[in-house]
Amino acid sequence: MAKSGRKRGRAVAGRAAEAAGFCLRAAPGVLGPLLVAYGLWLAWPPLGFVVAGAALLLADRRLL
Repeated sequence: MAKSGRKRGRAVAGRAAEAAGFCLRAAPGVLGPLLVAYGLWLAWPPLGFVVAGAALLLADRRLL
């Protein structure tokens, strides 16, 4: 019974490592546009919303 628990634990750890790797690879592509949108929002709020929306549309297109 202990072996099946270890196998399950390794499988969960493997999935967690895969998810962490995906998040690290996706972070620059997500955080970059968000920071640009925030900076533009500080300069002129409507422009920040437009850029944020464009970044979300681009991200959606990249995921399909």
